[in-house]
Amino acid sequence: MTPQALVLLVSKSVAGDRDAFEQLLDSQHPTILYIIRGMTKCPEDAKDIHQEVSVRLYENINSLKKPEAFCKWLRTLVSRECIKHLASRKRCVSIETIAEWEMMLLVEKDSELNPFARLERLELGSALESALESLHKPIRDIFHMRYSKEMRCSDIADSTGVKAGTVSVKLFRAKEHLRKILQGGVVDAG
Repeated sequence: MTPQALVLLVSKSVAGDRDAFEQLLDSQHPTILYIIRGMTKCPEDAKDIHQEVSVRLYENINSLKKPEAFCKWLRTLVSRECIKHLASRKRCVSIETIAEWEMMLLVEKDSELNPFARLERLELGSALESALESLHKPIRDIFHMRYSKEMRCSDIADSTGVKAGTVSVKLFRAKEHLRKILQGGVVDAG
């Protein structure tokens, strides 16, 4: 589908044309599934998440102000639904998955990434590694136990001698620190 045809379908969908919306949803089906499968690594979840995405898309398409921004908007919507779904299932998430999510949200992801987008993905992976290295060692260790070893906060607390509540706070601060660094800010990791 050409970009112009996509923008026309989006414009009609925003205006309330149900047939255009169904065509739009059909045309984006492969992209939606690609993102879902990439984020969840769980084919059984794809159908449920795709259904939620379809509902959210239908409910919110009229809030899209710029039809030409649809692809980025859709990727963000799908990514958020995947994150909500995984959080509701209380799965452990590896640091590699966090890196992939950040890349998906920051880089438009098509089946054919151009060389510049590939380079940007590699740079983001490198930036995430550097951001992790900028954490103080005790916080980095806790972060590693949680996301690489998939340990629960209570197990981390037992292992480190730090209270479970403190572990949760440290994890929250570490994620905020990483988010700010990846968004271009410089912060103290203490």
